[in-house]
Amino acid sequence: MDDPGKEPLEALTGLIREAEAAAGSADRLEDVRLARRLEDAAERHLIRTVAVARAHGVPWQAIGDVYGISRQAAFKRFGTTPPDNPGADIVTRPLIDLQERTEQVFALLSTGDYAAVKAMMTFSTSRVLTKKKVMAVWDQVVSTSGAFESCSETRLQTADGRNVVLRHINQYLSGGLVGQTRLEHEAGDWVGRVAFNGTGKITGMLIVHPLEADNLPF
Repeated sequence: MDDPGKEPLEALTGLIREAEAAAGSADRLEDVRLARRLEDAAERHLIRTVAVARAHGVPWQAIGDVYGISRQAAFKRFGTTPPDNPGADIVTRPLIDLQERTEQVFALLSTGDYAAVKAMMTFSTSRVLTKKKVMAVWDQVVSTSGAFESCSETRLQTADGRNVVLRHINQYLSGGLVGQTRLEHEAGDWVGRVAFNGTGKITGMLIVHPLEADNLPF
């Protein structure tokens, strides 16, 4: 069995050496098992590499370009994958950009991809914010103001409304954070808000008219 404490690249390198040493073996089934372990180790290394790239500011679009896919597809592929080393020091853990995640939520809704948004929710939140409820609200916004065009003025706030500047520690704030963005549609704007817990999971969502953006539940 592979050592879960090893760094992904170290584990992958060790398996490559093992595969080279086993080349020409008569045990073909063992070759298959080793190839499967190599595949798993390569996947872990890929996930870690993407997480490190994101922590250093590489945008989802650039990562998507490597795969020939959209930034939404890249986020869906890697953005909801948990860190492979949860015991790592906070300073070196892969980080979640909650401002970008806030915008991503509404971009996904605009394409009808509720499943990707649900994957970012806590279990209890997904039980309340069902596809029927969420998409009904989104469809109402679109019928009122036309197609979604872009997000702007995105920012993070603590639960008491204070703006957050240090985005790189956002997911470790135990009180949770709220992402707010202006949803620009063809014929009008709305305010979108997403509440996150301390691990970056969605715990609430709101879409309101700008004139109604005061005294919200979060």
